[in-house]
Amino acid sequence: MGFLQRISLMITSLIILHTIPSTTSISITPDAPTMILIDSICVNTKNMYYCEQSIISKLGNPHAEIKTIADIAAFNAVYLITSAGNYIRDKFIPIAENPLVKNQLVLCLATYRAVQKLLEGAYLADRQGDYSDMRHYQSSVLGMLDNCKTDFDYMVRTNWGVRLMINISLLATRQLPAQ
Repeated sequence: MGFLQRISLMITSLIILHTIPSTTSISITPDAPTMILIDSICVNTKNMYYCEQSIISKLGNPHAEIKTIADIAAFNAVYLITSAGNYIRDKFIPIAENPLVKNQLVLCLATYRAVQKLLEGAYLADRQGDYSDMRHYQSSVLGMLDNCKTDFDYMVRTNWGVRLMINISLLATRQLPAQ
């Protein structure tokens, strides 16, 4: 199997994992080593329970290596920011009547598109095992999200979710050996 086929298969697998709702009737209970990995990552987040559930709900089996957890978090960050950018472009901007609100939405959309590019670079670096580059991309994103300061609940939740996924990914890759 060639490199591009493996990447395609991995991306497809992550998309499938991401689309599994956390309320499915199939419940994965991580084995002890996996739960220890998840807890060691989530202990440094603001909401440990949400962090744990975000990871566990995406696991395909009870045992997952820390690399899989880092992959899921890096992918979810890209997915969240891309979906939010598309939603702003397709739903919010067309109905915005107030010019100030419309300008704020346009600024957020531009920010999300720039963040999306960096997160795609981070995900690619993660897939290649270049965790130093991945962390560099993701750390840049954390500062950029502040350009989209808004009271819109949707964007507040998106910013929070992306930050959480980046932090999970950053914490997970710190535990992986350098390649």
